[in-house]
Amino acid sequence: MIQESLKEEKQRIRCDMRKIRRNLSAVQVTSWSNQIADCFCSWPIYHRCETVMFYLAMSEEVQTERMIGDALRRGKQVCVPLLGEKYGEMTAAEITSLDDLIVGKYGLKMPNPETSRLVLPSSIQMVVTPAVAFDRSGNRLGLGAGYYDRFLPEAIDSVLIGMAWECQLENKLPEEEHDIKMQYLMTEKGLIVCR
Repeated sequence: MIQESLKEEKQRIRCDMRKIRRNLSAVQVTSWSNQIADCFCSWPIYHRCETVMFYLAMSEEVQTERMIGDALRRGKQVCVPLLGEKYGEMTAAEITSLDDLIVGKYGLKMPNPETSRLVLPSSIQMVVTPAVAFDRSGNRLGLGAGYYDRFLPEAIDSVLIGMAWECQLENKLPEEEHDIKMQYLMTEKGLIVCR
């Protein structure tokens, strides 16, 4: 019964947050993404990481292309999600340019599965993570497919940073035992160190 009400609560938050995101204008998304990229690209913890995994943003999410470009210019190893055959499973694949990306599953950008070089999750030093919502304790709520829930436990030594708009921050998200918390969040208002 508790599990059922937790599921319903998560679905309600997902539904609310997706509405909020869909109502953002392209101008807001671009402007706020640039503010976040400025903050991220000058962040000393990011500078120290040699292998960074970025998500490939959907139109209403914090855009990551500028951050990816910065990481590539700095000579970092950059990887992005490669969705598996099985729903909810993903691996990390290296890219050396944004031109390496194709349009794949669900109309999302992704590395070409036929030419991709996989990166071990345990070798990734930072994972830049999306979500529908976060709270300031670092809890995240994804879209519900469990891609990051399955992936993050394997990225054992990674610095975990969530990217979101300030309007996606909840006071307290429903929490489950298996949930992996972010250590940091970044919004258009700056860096948050999770309690």
